Amino acid sequence: MKKLRAAHLYLGCIFAPMLIFFAVSGLWQTLPIGITLHSRIFALLSSIHTSHGMKVGSLTSIYMMGFVILMALSLIFTIVLGVIMAFKFGHKRAALYCLAGGIAVPLIFVLMALHR
Repeated sequence: MKKLRAAHLYLGCIFAPMLIFFAVSGLWQTLPIGITLHSRIFALLSSIHTSHGMKVGSLTSIYMMGFVILMALSLIFTIVLGVIMAFKFGHKRAALYCLAGGIAVPLIFVLMALHR
């Protein structure tokens, strides 16, 4: 378990800056914030988040795409490790309720949107 904790810790530290960047760029693309001050800069930075291929005028490269794939796989791995550690070292019932809530709440929102 010590090796799993260390993997969780170090993978989290390696990918935390990019995960924060993706979260922030997702926010400024989702929220109706009129970012006009440096909109060209925001659009360019958003190209990392939204590019599905290497488009001209984007910051995406084959190396960045590889890093993002590695980041996504590591995020999945560290989340699974975090859930395992929550059950192993925390209160099992509380961890179960939190996990169930994390599944149920977004599912309810999706179902509500489908029935509009």
